[in-house]
Amino acid sequence: MRLRLATALALALALALGAAAPAAAQLSVSAQVNRTQVGLDDQVVLAVTVSGPQASLPDPQLPALSNFSVYSSGRSQNISFVNGRVSSSVTHTFVLVPRAVGKGLIPPIAVSAQGASAQTEPIEIQVVPPAGAAAAAPAGAPGTAPARPRPAPAGAGAPDVMVVAELDKPRAFVNEQVTLSVKFYAAVPLMGNPEYVPPKLEGFLGEDLPPLRHYDAEVKGRSYGVTEIKTALFPLQAGRLRIGSAVVRCHVQVDPSVDPFSPDFFERFFSQGITAPQARTVASQPLVLEVLPLPPQGRPAGFAGAVGRFSVSAAVDKDRAKVGDAVNLSVSVQGTGNLKAMGELALPALPSWRVFEPATSVNQQKQGDLVQGSKVIRTVLVPRVSGDLAVPAIPFTYFDPARREYVQARSAPLSVSVAPGDPGPASSPGYGAPAAPAAPGLTRVNEDIAYLKSGTAAPAATRLLEAAAAAGPVHALPFLFLGWAAGSAFYRGRLASDPQGARFRAALKRARSRLHQAQRAADHRQAAGLMSEALVNFLADKLAEPAAGLTMRRVAELLQSRQPGIPGPTIERIRAVWGELDSRRFAPPSAGPGGEGASVHDELAALFRDLEKELKR
Repeated sequence: MRLRLATALALALALALGAAAPAAAQLSVSAQVNRTQVGLDDQVVLAVTVSGPQASLPDPQLPALSNFSVYSSGRSQNISFVNGRVSSSVTHTFVLVPRAVGKGLIPPIAVSAQGASAQTEPIEIQVVPPAGAAAAAPAGAPGTAPARPRPAPAGAGAPDVMVVAELDKPRAFVNEQVTLSVKFYAAVPLMGNPEYVPPKLEGFLGEDLPPLRHYDAEVKGRSYGVTEIKTALFPLQAGRLRIGSAVVRCHVQVDPSVDPFSPDFFERFFSQGITAPQARTVASQPLVLEVLPLPPQGRPAGFAGAVGRFSVSAAVDKDRAKVGDAVNLSVSVQGTGNLKAMGELALPALPSWRVFEPATSVNQQKQGDLVQGSKVIRTVLVPRVSGDLAVPAIPFTYFDPARREYVQARSAPLSVSVAPGDPGPASSPGYGAPAAPAAPGLTRVNEDIAYLKSGTAAPAATRLLEAAAAAGPVHALPFLFLGWAAGSAFYRGRLASDPQGARFRAALKRARSRLHQAQRAADHRQAAGLMSEALVNFLADKLAEPAAGLTMRRVAELLQSRQPGIPGPTIERIRAVWGELDSRRFAPPSAGPGGEGASVHDELAALFRDLEKELKR
């Protein structure tokens, strides 16, 4: 007996360890560079990809890179939804500018989430002198910039080093891109790399525009080496917004006056040489941008704040399906502008479809000093009826600052041929489209034919009344019966005059009936479908909304506006159960709903009980 118990414990421990290992291995990160050898005047592109089984992934923790200056170049995200399982990957792009000749190392890059962690392998990069360089930098000064012949001093207004900040336009609309250029001019050799402090921005969203630009320029007769940094700014509010000063701290090479007859000449010569570094701090002038509000004239109702120039397209993964099948709809908005500040894209009404919660991914890039890319919205549509079902054109409204007007882009309409579903789980009563509501002012009393029946039971009734008449106190029974009939009629009248109230009060009973059907379902997909219908119809009854097209986002909005007293954790419970049931609805078939399905059933039943107490009419 003890041997069997020990064997069982060992087997359970092995299974637990074996199950924990894949869970921790689900989070992964990888890094790659476009080159492993780079010139001092060139750059390296580093791509870090984080993958995992959830839509929200952690950002990579970039370690300190002493040999490189690091600039973010954006990120792209890809989300897939297959068989009820969500997987996603996010690629973060960085531009690395080498600081010194020699061997540079990118240490392991780590990510962690929910107790799982992963890291990349280290990457070694060889930094070589720039092409045409006469000689490498001295070994004792790894950060020393190549020496530049110092021209003859110019007149006033041409200092040794200076910083200039410029905007590409003096005024812009809210959320319109404005490009900030910060230029560092140096007419003398620098001792080491300068330290750059970007300007303070209030009321802006900023995006780096790599890479650094290096070129020569002449100002007031003096030659300078110029390093330019560009940033895309998106003003978030109207008014006069201030951009602070950009600051550069550096050490420049100066020629001190040396007296060869001075007593300490040799001491100074051997300690600091003929030239000596001198610390300098230079700053640009602050700037002011005039930000114009978006015009209220002509603003459409569906405008979500997008500013720029965009187009929209839509596609489905199949043009033929059956009632109850899943059809994947992808809507892509692409163009030039700040996609991160764009609001949610609202889908048109789809009464013939059941619409699931969408997943959104943003792929943002920088090309030609412009922020551009695409935002993709993916959702699952389930046809409720058969026939040629249409997905109408999806509108997207944006403000074009060049034309100074609102523009509405539309996708091409789509059509899916839907055949009747097979008898079984897919065509269960839980998936039928809800009946159309009655016309205003009319109340549905019955939905069947009341047949007139011939014949009468008068003789038996007469004998019954005669017996009652001889019973004495039983004479009161007819009055009690009349009172009960009057009360019932009054109650039915109240229900008829207040159909929404009747729907609200009967929500729990109908939901429990569907839960009972789910317990007897043949497989877990049918059970999940019935439980999902129970949840959607319960919330629709409580919120006085049609069940067709009701989404979790809409439920959350209605609960927050109509039920301000409902606690936040309750909404999160609804969201979690809703998502779990959607996943099970499209998961691979199994033998039955037991196990995890039973726990979802119990959680949903408990949720119904709590909502019945918390929701007030």
